[in-house]
Amino acid sequence: MKTLVLLAFCSIIFLTKSFAIQLSSDAQISLLTCAPGDEIYSYFGHSAVRINDPKSGIDYVFNYGVFSFDAPNFVWRFMKGQTDYILIGQRMPSFMESYREEHRSVYEQVLKISLAEKQNLFDALVENAKKENRVYRYRHFSDNCSTRVRDQFENCVNHHLQYDTSRDMRLTYRQLIDQCVPGNSWNGLGIKLALGIPADKVTTYSQKMFLPDYLLKGMAGATVVNSGGGAAPFVMPQTTLYEAKPPKSGFDLSSPAVVVNLILLIVAALTFTEYRTKRRMIVLDFMIFLSAGLAGLLLSFLCFFSVLEATGWNLNLIWVLPTHLIFAILWLVPSIRPKLSWYLKFTAILTSLFLLTMAFLPQTFHWLVVPLCLIILLRSGSSLKTSAIKE
Repeated sequence: MKTLVLLAFCSIIFLTKSFAIQLSSDAQISLLTCAPGDEIYSYFGHSAVRINDPKSGIDYVFNYGVFSFDAPNFVWRFMKGQTDYILIGQRMPSFMESYREEHRSVYEQVLKISLAEKQNLFDALVENAKKENRVYRYRHFSDNCSTRVRDQFENCVNHHLQYDTSRDMRLTYRQLIDQCVPGNSWNGLGIKLALGIPADKVTTYSQKMFLPDYLLKGMAGATVVNSGGGAAPFVMPQTTLYEAKPPKSGFDLSSPAVVVNLILLIVAALTFTEYRTKRRMIVLDFMIFLSAGLAGLLLSFLCFFSVLEATGWNLNLIWVLPTHLIFAILWLVPSIRPKLSWYLKFTAILTSLFLLTMAFLPQTFHWLVVPLCLIILLRSGSSLKTSAIKE
């Protein structure tokens, strides 16, 4: 992706030339849908609007998906759900070049609308791209590069756009995210652990269009109802502008599924060794509870302090308690250690109850939660036998 400064400069040049442009009868407006990429911000794909009018000498893309990693406090604002995105206009060749470099396919659907509707849509996009209007607060489900394009399309035909919902499936936001996020990757595991109860809300047909692929499918079956009651297709058949080679996939020894289950086996073996040798492994307990406590601290921030749409009311906090961090530190102090048996008992009971009831809770959990809970349960349960184990 181009730097924000360069894109903003291109946008200014574009807008300066665009104010007085009247589209010709040959003008075409189309939806561009870009395939997902390897970076975490590109997992869900991308949507943009192309304006192509050879007679007017323009071939530009309106891109709602521009942000800068160099923005002040970017990571902090991203975690709090306060990320600002920008709409810019860039030349079509530049747009395509960036996606070829990232090996991401690009598909086009030309809109079948009148010249007046094309002009209204073009004018609305230019207005939206002005300096005072182009910045917006990004919300993953309700206000992103895909939903903004959907809203502009609906506005250009005066909300006479009708969708074919005959094949609509009952899917939650979590299930939709699962279709995009690599299930056996560390980024994927982190994203799925961070999602709380709001992610299990069932979506409507229109709400699914927060994903570019569903916007593409929605527009492919959409029709525009005219004043006489007739309906005409909203877009022409999809064409491929660039087809990337499918990424190679295979077994990965560093994947979460392998690493987490390997850790479980190692912890189980060490716990058995501890029982046989009657020597407590304090460092092992410290590392496990420290890791769980740090994870719980992060999930607590996302749950209680962030305004992200899907991280609230996260029931993963039942087993990955942030108080594990305090326990881990106190566990290193020999004089305090005997007084902490109550916390180990509390953790063992709570984790056991969670494992027994997780299928009935109002939140869907990643399957790796089970081995992660078993790791905590093994150490909290075994460390209760303090009288029979030497320091």
